[in-house]
Amino acid sequence: MPGPLDVSVEREGLVPASAKDVWHALTDPELRVEVFTMVSQAATEEGIPGEVGHVMQFTEKDAGSEPVVVRLTTVATDPYHRLVQERVGPDGEFTSTTFLQESEDGTLVRRVFHVYQANPSIAERAMRRAISTFFSLGGTVRLKADIGDLIRHFS
Repeated sequence: MPGPLDVSVEREGLVPASAKDVWHALTDPELRVEVFTMVSQAATEEGIPGEVGHVMQFTEKDAGSEPVVVRLTTVATDPYHRLVQERVGPDGEFTSTTFLQESEDGTLVRRVFHVYQANPSIAERAMRRAISTFFSLGGTVRLKADIGDLIRHFS
């Protein structure tokens, strides 16, 4: 089937914290280790956390798997409202966009994982359905875990 590979997964949850606190949990390497259960080490490679150009490298471990190194590069920001990061790891490359909307009850966190390949290889085209399903399932699990970690940390 010709055409681009274009898949998104989205989840949201209400975190009992300010948008500023959630923002720092997502952008500060030390907080990333403290908040997210899958992250065991994190460090800034370059740039300033929360700003465009910041590159964070961290070690991540899913249950039952070996630790892997992941790089997040911040590519767009609207501080305390929207954070766009390119994620590169052994499971591929995709964009992670986080939207924060503060209310009196906390911050609604909406996270979207998106993979887009304008010209997928013949093998990727043949495996389009499998890639879409895998990304959707894996992304859903990861997003639920991330939002759950944020809620637990700030509760």
